[in-house]
Amino acid sequence: MIQLHTIIDYLDTLLDTASYSDASLNGLQVEAKNHELKRIAFAVDAGLSVIESAIKNKADLLVVHHGIFWNKLNPIKGVLREKIYALLSSGCSLYASHLPLDAHPEVGNNYTLGKILGLSKLQPFLDFNGKFIACSGSLDKPVTLNYFTERLATLDGAIDPLILDFGNDQVSKVAVVTGSGSIAIEEVYKQNLDLLISGEPKHEAYHAAKELGVNAIFAGHYATETVGPKALMNKLAEDLKIDTIFIHEGTGI
Repeated sequence: MIQLHTIIDYLDTLLDTASYSDASLNGLQVEAKNHELKRIAFAVDAGLSVIESAIKNKADLLVVHHGIFWNKLNPIKGVLREKIYALLSSGCSLYASHLPLDAHPEVGNNYTLGKILGLSKLQPFLDFNGKFIACSGSLDKPVTLNYFTERLATLDGAIDPLILDFGNDQVSKVAVVTGSGSIAIEEVYKQNLDLLISGEPKHEAYHAAKELGVNAIFAGHYATETVGPKALMNKLAEDLKIDTIFIHEGTGI
């Protein structure tokens, strides 16, 4: 068995947590107790039902992409109180990694999804506060958008994608910005890429893509961000030889 602080040090070092300026309070968010861990759960969101599922599955630590503390102090009441109480009373700690888990070149959401889609020559894309948080890559031969929608449909929690086909019919140069990535449309245009793949669009994405002649596929915020937590889970299990479990609760968004 491994001590909690050993796992936290491993995650903070691997993900380079301290180097990111982020709305999320990345790192250990709730320390239930500093004890030996037998099982670690991974999930996209720290929803109350996800926390309860982690506890039911006897997890000593829950690692998520979307945690419970963001860029402002909130009174600990209501659902937030319920979440913290459930964690503390069960002895299950909570760790969150937002932008660091988006950006990581080995286990990050964007690079992992890029590999799933068969992209090669993956490189950093989309500067945010001095750090590249996404990636771009290419295929050896141009394909239609259908190539990508078929592969995106295999993700956990996959939804019917929103397809904005305002660009080239044949695409090979692709940007991957999981989660909410509408902001990247202009950068896709500037870098002469053929397609943006993201999760959840903002309303203005339609006209931005249309006016710039950019293709975009929005395949679900949740679905596109299951891949990073899973990749991190697999790496941690292999490196530290500890039992892990993925808690899947799709949102349809």
